[in-house]
This record gives sequence, structure tokens and C-alpha cells, in this order.
Amino acid sequence: MQTLQDIYVNTGDLHHAYILEGSPQGVVDELCLFCDETLQVSPRGNPDFVCEVYDKFLIDHARRLRELQQNKTLAGGRKIFIVAFNFITREAQNALLKVLEEPTKGTHIFIVTPSAHVFLPTVLSRVTVVRSTAHAIDAAAETFLKSSYKKRMEYITKLTKDIKDEKASKAEAVVLVRGLIQTLHKQAKDKTSFTKLRELDRINAYLEDSSASVKMLLEHTALIV
Repeated sequence: MQTLQDIYVNTGDLHHAYILEGSPQGVVDELCLFCDETLQVSPRGNPDFVCEVYDKFLIDHARRLRELQQNKTLAGGRKIFIVAFNFITREAQNALLKVLEEPTKGTHIFIVTPSAHVFLPTVLSRVTVVRSTAHAIDAAAETFLKSSYKKRMEYITKLTKDIKDEKASKAEAVVLVRGLIQTLHKQAKDKTSFTKLRELDRINAYLEDSSASVKMLLEHTALIV
């Protein structure tokens, strides 16, 4: 979030749309503080401030966002929309694209998700990607890759036992797997690396299934990397 703060302080302006990488709930809390203290837009009792957190962002959610952002502000100031999710469908991205192409005046949209890696190039071309947490994500992925199998399993056990909220546990799993994908993409040099990437892409897709076992998928991740 420091990066977004720096951008605003240095330029005095905001782009109409951002993608912020990181664990959704943690980044949302920081964003609300940024809006309240820096932008002077209160998150509390303010019809011009909308914050919604989903597990999976669907086409109906994108259409609703489009409708809401077309409304005029009550005070003539900024309209803030924060949407956070672990997954987004291709159909939702295409619907979201219409919002990003023709934003209403004074509207700022903050999209929070574990990784910008999942977005279509057409979406990415219309937003500013803030990778304020990218270093932490890469560091976590690199630590996981360098750890012994025993250490990886200890980490997985701790993750799945300590985080009681299933959605929060899955969000952390998504951050790890997508971090591993990003890290291995940078390091990929041979057939083995690309085989691992294909398997990680499959795991990432399986994590979208609400009935998927996070522990089993992470244990498989520990084996293949």
C-alpha cells in the first residue's frame, strides 16, 4: 500500500482503476485506511464508498459494479469502489472491461486479488497494477521452493490448521500457488520447469472449486516443486 500512497503523494492524482496484488482482506483494510486518511473519503456510512469482498467474482458482480458507478455522487466528490476476490471468471473480466473503458468522472476502482497474473491483457492495459506486496509474495514463494519437503509440510499444516476461516485459508493458498507460478516463470529454463508450471496452473484452477481440499492441493504442490 505504500506504493499507492507514494504514487498519490508524488502526483496528487489517481488513475481511474488499479489492481493491487495481495491477500484480499489485508489489502482491503489498508485501502480503507488510505481512503479515509489520505483521500479524505470516509468508508463509514458513505453511499459514495462501496467495498465488497467475494471468493469468486462473477459476471453479475461486474454488471452490478457497472450500474453503481454510473450513479452521480451525492457530494460531487470522488466515488470509491473496492472489489476484492480470490478468483474471477473470463466472462466477468469481459464485463468488467466495459466499466474500465468508460469510467464515470470522479470514479476510482480498486481491484484486490492475489495476483494480476490471471487477468486478460485487455484488462491489464486499462489499469495500473500496484505490486506493493509482490516482493513479499515472491519471497514467500522462494522460501517455499528452497525449503525441505518436511518444512513445506509443516508450513502447510500450520496454514490449514491455524486459519479457521476456510475462505481465508484458501486465499493464502492462492497467494502461495500464484507466487510459485510467477517465480518459476522467471526461472523456467528447461522441460522440467515447464512441466511444474503446467501442474501449478492445474492446481490454481482446482482451487477455484468450492469443494476442493486446500490441504491436499498444497501437499501436491509441495511434491511437484
